[in-house]
Amino acid sequence: MDRKRAGAARKLRSLFALAVLLLMTLFFLFFAGGREGGLPWLQAVPSVLRLWTGALILAVSAALAGRVYCSVLCPLGTLQELIWRAGKRSASYRKPSQLRYWVLGGVVVAAAAGYMFPAAFLDPYAAFGRGVTHLLRPLAIGGNNMIATFLEEWGVYGLLHRAGRSPLLPGVLWGTTLFFALLGFWSFFRGRPFCDALCPVGTFLGLFSASPVLGVRFDGERCVACGKCESVCPEGCISVVNRRVETDRCILCLRCLDACPAGGLKLGRLSPREGLVRRGALRFGLGALAALGAALRARLPDRTVSASASSREERLPISPPGSGSHGNFTKKCVACTACVTACPAGIIRPSLSAWGVQGIFQPELDYSKGYCQFECAACSSACPTGAIAPLTLDEKKRTSIGRARFFRRNCIVRKYGQACGACSEHCPTQAVRMVPFRRNLTIPEVDPTLCLGCGACEYACPAEPKAITVSGVSVHGKIRDRKNEGAEAPVVAPLEEFPF
Repeated sequence: MDRKRAGAARKLRSLFALAVLLLMTLFFLFFAGGREGGLPWLQAVPSVLRLWTGALILAVSAALAGRVYCSVLCPLGTLQELIWRAGKRSASYRKPSQLRYWVLGGVVVAAAAGYMFPAAFLDPYAAFGRGVTHLLRPLAIGGNNMIATFLEEWGVYGLLHRAGRSPLLPGVLWGTTLFFALLGFWSFFRGRPFCDALCPVGTFLGLFSASPVLGVRFDGERCVACGKCESVCPEGCISVVNRRVETDRCILCLRCLDACPAGGLKLGRLSPREGLVRRGALRFGLGALAALGAALRARLPDRTVSASASSREERLPISPPGSGSHGNFTKKCVACTACVTACPAGIIRPSLSAWGVQGIFQPELDYSKGYCQFECAACSSACPTGAIAPLTLDEKKRTSIGRARFFRRNCIVRKYGQACGACSEHCPTQAVRMVPFRRNLTIPEVDPTLCLGCGACEYACPAEPKAITVSGVSVHGKIRDRKNEGAEAPVVAPLEEFPF
């Protein structure tokens, strides 16, 4: 490949990578939950968690073309490269870090034991999603609302609509800010250091790309040892002294081919001796074991035991509809915040301790700011990992994710002798109904076989403390079918303001 063709190929690769970065940013800003599928479904960790063949597909792609996934499809890698290029700093060869193998091993072992925090923290897709959701989205929503307010003051309506606030948790916000501040500083000086030293996806792909079919290699006859290829490599994997490209670290960015003035580098089929042959077999074997382990883990059945809170005062966390059970949710969620962005009611919120140490950052449903809308299944369409399975609207309307609990001592009907019934009026399945109490007053009664756990009753309740609350169930179920009873459930108006 001559320099002109190499330059065209590099520009094409850069164009695709930038397009992926832009589309992934827009996904987390505006379009999560719009429909199932798309670029998030092609990301490495989500594809492994969702499909038992995901690890195999990634391994085969790395064996054929090295870490091409890192080159084009990883938004966090492209972001690091942009920061480095903005600084216009030259690179040099860096010895490979052995830390990456320990990180990959730790992530695999922790995930096998049911602890997803290491994978969620280091997965480049999830980290990028948290960055956009917690750092960029509040700015986008604030800017949108300012413009919408300005237009309304000038009598222009309907062009922009004010959006609700993005749910934030201070601990997650500051943790995300610190992560990206350190990443940006590191990338400014070192190119793509996270990809080279910490990223479990890059290390996993590197296990299979020690001797890929397609790769970059030196042409000893043409190389003049000018060092320009080494200076533009964001991974620092080119050694001019040794005339070697470490293919298990190379991301096929093609900058070296474009920079070489003498055509001393070529992109083509590699012979076995041109790769890291001595370690290649061992790395390939370790990678195969990791892929097999990931595949087997993804196929393990969920053994979550159905249970309720141990006391009437305790509240189990609530997982989104489609998650099936707490066990399925915590073992597949990487805390990418796609469901947080997709939820129009803003009730899916990041958490630090709701799911224990095995589920740090994983979100839960919070009914203090709203409720799960009866006509919405956006979160199930947004999740790419299988932590929330896609549900049709009819399926979602029958899926029970929690149980309402009525505390009679807190109800204003009993405390003050005043009529209420707000919880019953806003229950979409009539699981809460009013029954005779004293004189001409009625008081709520909960039918658990009809309760969705949507939280409309809790949000509507005017009592303080709440007279009716919703607790999660460890295994989701189905409510009783009322079609044969001749009952027609009311539908709660989306995001209506309750008159209390």
